[in-house]
Amino acid sequence: MGVSSPQVTSLALIKRVWERIAPLQLADKSWDNVGPMIEAPFPNPNHRKVLLTIDLTPSVCAEALTIPSLSLIVSYHPPIFRGLKSLTLSDPLQASLLKLSARGISVFSPHTSLDATPNGINTWLVRPFDALAASSTPLTQSENLDGFDGAGMGKLVKLKSPLDVSQAVRMMKEHLGLKYLQLAQPDIVKPVSSIAFCAGSGGSMFKGVDAELFVTGEMSHHEVLSAVANGQSVILANHTNTERPYLSQVLQPWLEKELNAETDLHDDAPNGKWEVLVSRADADPLRVV
Repeated sequence: MGVSSPQVTSLALIKRVWERIAPLQLADKSWDNVGPMIEAPFPNPNHRKVLLTIDLTPSVCAEALTIPSLSLIVSYHPPIFRGLKSLTLSDPLQASLLKLSARGISVFSPHTSLDATPNGINTWLVRPFDALAASSTPLTQSENLDGFDGAGMGKLVKLKSPLDVSQAVRMMKEHLGLKYLQLAQPDIVKPVSSIAFCAGSGGSMFKGVDAELFVTGEMSHHEVLSAVANGQSVILANHTNTERPYLSQVLQPWLEKELNAETDLHDDAPNGKWEVLVSRADADPLRVV
């Protein structure tokens, strides 16, 4: 492999690699904000570590600042969602962005592009039911891109044979690594022949969906009441609990492989081995007490 100058920055490299993982065209840009959040003006070209997190909280920022050779944070949820009128240290989020930028660390957010890609979060969420499924299709279709057939938000899984809701609960607990889930059921519980899934917040995604069971992180009180009134059961896990395990189980090895492949293939990529880490400080803000 040759060496050329100037080399691409880690942010430019992740944008290039991300086209093979979850192109940003797949995101729902009618409301979402994806892509580069901050670009550090003075990145260190010898820093080749990436940190994955669901949320860029002050705790995650503090963790990032202790990691030697960190050049980039991939924050699934965008830390900048609406326009900022200022950047000051008095606001915790803004302070985090300023500190990271000053340290040469950029931030990139994929959000719904990672929901929609065929090997994305929703595909992982339904994994326990793969062997039982007669079919699995997105709830909504994303833009048609070559190499990303079947991309779309959410999943509707139709089962080969009916399943008890209690069995589905056990399977999701094991898959998500949780002791407890929330369950809402109608007075007459139907055998489950189809399940609708949506990582994160699924209430709006489930409108008009014909399934006996909804599985998501959160729904509003009235959305749950509406589903139960329609004879449908609901499993809730808390928003980020349906997303976070994907980082270590799927994205970490996948992204690390792609970054190192890019380095091997292109002379302008930074030399040396890339390492992708998963934040230890990132956690669901809600606890059962």
